[in-house]
Amino acid sequence: MKKWLVLSGIVVVIASFTTVTNDYGHNDPEAIKKAINKSLPLLQTTSHAFLENAGGCQSCHHQDLTAVSLSLAKEKDFPVNDTSLNEIFDSIMHVVKAWKPALVQNDDPVAIVMSSGYQLWALWANDYKSNKLIEMLVKNLMQRQTNEGSWVSPNPRPPLEYYAFSATALMMSAIQYYSPLSLKPEAAQRIERARAWMLHTVPETNEEKVFQLLGLKWINSDKDFIQQQAKKLLATQRQDGGWSQLATLESDSYATGQALYALFETGQLKADDPAFQKGVSFLLKTQYEDGSWKVTSRSIPFVSFIENGFPHERDQFISAAGTNWATMALLLAVK
Repeated sequence: MKKWLVLSGIVVVIASFTTVTNDYGHNDPEAIKKAINKSLPLLQTTSHAFLENAGGCQSCHHQDLTAVSLSLAKEKDFPVNDTSLNEIFDSIMHVVKAWKPALVQNDDPVAIVMSSGYQLWALWANDYKSNKLIEMLVKNLMQRQTNEGSWVSPNPRPPLEYYAFSATALMMSAIQYYSPLSLKPEAAQRIERARAWMLHTVPETNEEKVFQLLGLKWINSDKDFIQQQAKKLLATQRQDGGWSQLATLESDSYATGQALYALFETGQLKADDPAFQKGVSFLLKTQYEDGSWKVTSRSIPFVSFIENGFPHERDQFISAAGTNWATMALLLAVK
């Protein structure tokens, strides 16, 4: 009897070890590619549908983050519809052109900091050439910096458009890439003030930790500090392989995708590292058959809902953002 108990215990241990190895070892490269090939067409078709249904509105969740995903997909030789990408660029420039009268007067169009931050990330991620409108926009954005050195979001829409860390990181990169030659000295001073704010302000949520890392990486800040903060973010990975937006919430694709992206970009994790593969495993397990990932909205619904064919009904906007972050993380895992 004792022998059978011992044998049973050994079998259980081996089975447990095998499960962990299969789940968190090296994920099947074909499974990763299959997941990407399901999400990319969905992101592109619903981006087009959003623009058709939004009556001139252009979004960070359906257009700008999608443009960043598509730029990385092109680098990894995944099929990308250039018509979709160019449509996103055109939508961005259409919005900026509509803002021109306010920009000339140096007024502050509604939500300009966050929406423009994502728009300009979409452009520089795709090596989009600067022009007079972009330079005018950046000049306006530079004036929005606070006395403390940060930029703030005017919108109560967490996590995408809410945190000063996100706004400041996006502004630093925009100014670095697109400030006019005549304003380069001022741009350098503003970036330095923003850097100091980033270094001395403590991030609390996953979004804040991610954009602190990305912002400092984008301006080539202190590597030792970046690694110190990256280790803190890595330490918040959960047993299921994912990350959560808040400590009180479950792991989701939004928080997991952006954490993996930031840790990879800062050099804290390589795609082959066990922690990265563990995160990839979480994403593969939680993707829906239609190519999406569902993320539950936690923002105040003051923006009009726009049906665009993306799954998950009233959670479409944040789910599209989460699907983009998940796709970007999976693309980094492709060799």
